[in-house]
Amino acid sequence: MDGSLDLAIVVPSRRRPHNMPTIRRLLPSATVCVDEREVEDYALFVPRDRLLAHPPMDGFAVVCNWIMDAVAAEILCFADDDLVRVLVLTGWRRSGRGAVITEADTILGIIENAARAAKDIGASTFAFSHTDFAPSPRPAERPIRPVAILSNVFGIMGPARHRKMDPCFAGRNAIELTLRTLLEDRFGYADCRFFFDCGPIFAGRGGNVGLVTAARWVESTKALKETYGKHVGLKRVAIDGRGKIDTMRIRVSRSNAMAQK
Repeated sequence: MDGSLDLAIVVPSRRRPHNMPTIRRLLPSATVCVDEREVEDYALFVPRDRLLAHPPMDGFAVVCNWIMDAVAAEILCFADDDLVRVLVLTGWRRSGRGAVITEADTILGIIENAARAAKDIGASTFAFSHTDFAPSPRPAERPIRPVAILSNVFGIMGPARHRKMDPCFAGRNAIELTLRTLLEDRFGYADCRFFFDCGPIFAGRGGNVGLVTAARWVESTKALKETYGKHVGLKRVAIDGRGKIDTMRIRVSRSNAMAQK
């Protein structure tokens, strides 16, 4: 049986050509998608045959929707443009975390393995751990899960391949897309042994910084709670003395109570 995958890895990027040497080292087979006005800046670091130019657009969601239409691969994997490493969470200890992966072949293998497993079990999405600390239960106890946030690095296929992001949830698109996928598909495939580390969100320059204002963030959070009610919980918690970060709880039920928007 042919085990090949029709898989495309795409990195949407904005005003971050300085990140491209790292992206090229970690994901050399990925295509980088940028505003057509930024192509020359990115071409200093990315071969032109690995650049995909989109017309001027407002916001990450609109760009991702454009990529869904422009890229023909059966399986589409999105990767953030600030990826710096992959952490192995199964070796986590409170005194220190597990192995760090920066080898391109190994990272591609992790993505391809998740894509193949998701396809085999009929899931339309695959993802990885969304935190760099060991949640409870630990990944060693439940390495594969049916629920994980579609963020940092995640893939879509089947029904999800044409499930567009809603621009109304600017800054909260990953959470909204995750919840809508669970509503429509009931499950996904998450390999929680690995965390694709993209650093602090909304940090530095470029990306969504400057696009998602404080007002849009508040509006998106409000819309999220109004749409999904008790099925989503958002709060800020302190982690290992590193300050407070946003965490999310997803509550999945067997009823169709979430169907009304």
